[in-house]
Amino acid sequence: MANLRETERVEEVFEFVRKSEETVLDAGRNWVKAFGEFMPLETPVLREIVKGGFDFAEEVLKAQTEFAHNMLKATRPMRMRKSEASPRATPAHRAASKVA
Repeated sequence: MANLRETERVEEVFEFVRKSEETVLDAGRNWVKAFGEFMPLETPVLREIVKGGFDFAEEVLKAQTEFAHNMLKATRPMRMRKSEASPRATPAHRAASKVA
């Protein structure tokens, strides 16, 4: 479970992202007000570009998730040896480490 500081950091990141997106949207709205008559209406091509971008980002995120899980699996023996060798590790901690 995330502690309060981690939760606050996550909220700060999301607030930053939200404000950044709103700033970009405002700039887009102002640009359309100034130059909108020269822009083509939304087309299926524009929708496909947006969809393609998010599809790509989704695939990258899947690959990164798989990589992170593989890294945890690959380093598990090392982490287990370290926790078992630690003089501070309690029997309960060692048992929990074996489950992870």
